[in-house]
Amino acid sequence: MADYAPLPPRDYWPTHGWRDSPPEDQGLDREGLQAAHEHLTRHVPHIDGLLVVRHGYLVYERYGGSAGPAKLHNVKSATKSVLSALIGIAIQTGDLAGVDEPLGYILPDAFGSISDRRKRAITVRDLLTMRSGLEWDEYGPSDIQMTASPDWVRFVLERPLAHLPGTAFNYSTGDTQLLSAALQMLTSLTALAFADLYLFGPLGILQRAWPADPQGITVGGAELALTPRDMAKFGYLYLNRGQWEGEVMVPAAWIEQSTQPNTTFEPVSEDDCAELGYGYLWWLRPQGPFESFIAVGFAGQFIYVIPALDLVVVMTGDIASAPDRFRDNRMLCQFNLVEEYIVPAVFQAG
Repeated sequence: MADYAPLPPRDYWPTHGWRDSPPEDQGLDREGLQAAHEHLTRHVPHIDGLLVVRHGYLVYERYGGSAGPAKLHNVKSATKSVLSALIGIAIQTGDLAGVDEPLGYILPDAFGSISDRRKRAITVRDLLTMRSGLEWDEYGPSDIQMTASPDWVRFVLERPLAHLPGTAFNYSTGDTQLLSAALQMLTSLTALAFADLYLFGPLGILQRAWPADPQGITVGGAELALTPRDMAKFGYLYLNRGQWEGEVMVPAAWIEQSTQPNTTFEPVSEDDCAELGYGYLWWLRPQGPFESFIAVGFAGQFIYVIPALDLVVVMTGDIASAPDRFRDNRMLCQFNLVEEYIVPAVFQAG
C-alpha cells in the first residue's frame, strides 16, 4: 500500500489548466530536475516528454521531437490504470456490485459457445489482477491474433485455461478487453463514454481518443491517447485519493485497494526488480525509500504517483524508436530516472 502523507490544502484545481511554479517554491532543486532531463537526452532519447508536478503545481516540463503539451499521445498499456479507475467508479455508481462478480453472470451471451464452464467463474477481481487463468502470451502472438480476429472478446474467451481462475498471475491485454466488455454490459456505455461522463469530463480532459474493437467495445488495455498534461491530471486525481474540486470522483477505498500488491515478484535475475508488485492494473515499486504506484505503457509511457512526496511524474516515449528494453515490463527494473534523479531533487531542495 502506498505511503500517504496528509494532503496539504489545495489552493486551486488544474481542471482548466495547470499553474506553473518555480521548482524551488515547491521544494525541488532545479539543477536536479535539469540533470534528469539531460540524462534522458543523452541516454534515453526516445523519451520525448517529462513533466513534474509537486504540491499541485507544474514545476518542470520538457519535450523533444514532435511531442508537446497539447499533442495527443498513445499511452499504450497505461490505459489499463484508467480502466481500473472506471471499475472503481462503476462500483460507486452502483453499476457493478463488486469485484467478485463472475463474468458468467455479467456476460452470459458471450459464453454461449464456450464449452469450458470453468471460465464462467472468472471474476472482475481476476481480470483486475491479471489472474483469469486464460492462456496468453503478451509479448508473443496473442495480442496480434486478438486484434486480427473478428471478435476480440470471443477470441480471448476461447483461449484454453492454463490455470484455474484466480490462482496465477499472467500479464494479459486480453483480460482487460474482457473487463471493458463487462463494463459496457453493466453500464450500457462504452468505456470511453463512461470515462467522458465520470472521469474525463470532470477532470477537464477534452482532447482524447480511445478506439474500439469490431463489436464497438472500447480497447480495454491500450490505445488511449491523452495529452501529457492530462496524463498528469489523472495521476493527480489518484494522488488526491480520488477527490477533485470537493467531489469524490474515485472512492479513496478503491484507490487504496488498487495500490496494494495483489501479486509480488521475486527477482530471479539481475534484470528483475526487487519489491515489484501489481495491484488492480497498477504497477507498484518503491522509488528509493518511498512507495509509488505507476501506470506503465509500452515504449516508456509512465505516470508515477509518490504520495509521501506529494509528487506526480509523467513521461512519454516515442513508440517507433523505443529500444528493446522499453518494449516489455522489464523497463520498470532497468529504468530508474525517478528514483535516481527526481526523488533526490526533493531532498537537495531542503
